[in-house]
Amino acid sequence: MRQGQTGMGQGGFTCHQFVEAIGEPVTVALRSPIPLETGLDVVHLDDCWHLVDPSDPGTVILEATRWDVDYPSTNAVTIEEAAVAREAFPLTADTHPAPHCMSCGLGEHSLHVHAGPLGDGRWATPFRLPNWSLIDGEVDMSLLWMAMDCSCGWYISHSGPEHRQAVTVQFAVDVHHQITPETNYALVAWHGDYAPTWDGRKRGAAAALFDPSGTCVASSRSFWVATG
Repeated sequence: MRQGQTGMGQGGFTCHQFVEAIGEPVTVALRSPIPLETGLDVVHLDDCWHLVDPSDPGTVILEATRWDVDYPSTNAVTIEEAAVAREAFPLTADTHPAPHCMSCGLGEHSLHVHAGPLGDGRWATPFRLPNWSLIDGEVDMSLLWMAMDCSCGWYISHSGPEHRQAVTVQFAVDVHHQITPETNYALVAWHGDYAPTWDGRKRGAAAALFDPSGTCVASSRSFWVATG
């Protein structure tokens, strides 16, 4: 299990592992904190799937339901524009809520998904999968899911006048084209087809990954709830 916020499993990574085990197009709801260093079970019910800790099967960690793929789109962002946006990443080692996250943390082996504002309401960061993302010749797509989750997290928590920490409660990803290691991409997050501001404690986001030619190679949508 990959760590996200300190002491908890990373949502995007765990969602990907869950979806891979299911093998159908689904959207995933995050119901409970994801434990670390724990083997989890997939339970198939009539109309959904649950991810549970076998030592506490009554507590649903993730819940997946079948879903027809539907993702908002946005204009392409260049890798150079994403690099400029990343320079405005708003957090430091003293303020980062998940410094050990494999995706957006500050450690040497993090993917350093540090999105910043583009100036048009969207947020962006360059994204590059390392060679170690290959497992038996196949790209570990859980790293992409992690990155899309974290890029939306920065947008959700820090765009607009009201800065609030939030957690993912719904998440889905669709990969349109092959993604290769050691290739530069631009990862963009914005409000998608949700309202652009907070609705009480709730807020939605979308993300898109663009290759150097401006082709969208992956999309995601997510929903978040403020923790305070």
